[in-house]
Amino acid sequence: MLGNYIIKHYGPMSHLKLQKLLFYCDAYHLAYFDTELVEDEFEAWMHGPVSRRVYDSFKDKSVLFADLSFSDLNVEDPDTAFDMLASSQKQFVVEVLDTLTKWTDLDLETATHSEDPWKMARVGYAAGDKCSVPMSKELTRTYYKQELNG
Repeated sequence: MLGNYIIKHYGPMSHLKLQKLLFYCDAYHLAYFDTELVEDEFEAWMHGPVSRRVYDSFKDKSVLFADLSFSDLNVEDPDTAFDMLASSQKQFVVEVLDTLTKWTDLDLETATHSEDPWKMARVGYAAGDKCSVPMSKELTRTYYKQELNG
């Protein structure tokens, strides 16, 4: 699972930050390679995109703003799955992570809240409303493809 890879290589972080990093890795991978990296839908939760599957796998190990660390996880080495990606995909994902892991949780949340994929999924919901509407992978792909192409 990419989430385990991120925690192992980029250090302890909140569940909130991890979810945003997973979303951006998937979004930019969709835009660049035209295929998803995370085989799950992201839902438009109030704090930004969330993979329910990843959320469920970590919910007993973390609360929203508490840090997850690799030593807290009882998992196989995530490098094995990451190494199955093509070298161009690995390099691309590492570039995304090298940039975005420097952002704070709030920076990432604010960014996703200003972008169409999250905003469109939340149409009709107030800022503090619970929402589990899936974000469109196609809208995500086209939105971030435009961003990559300037």
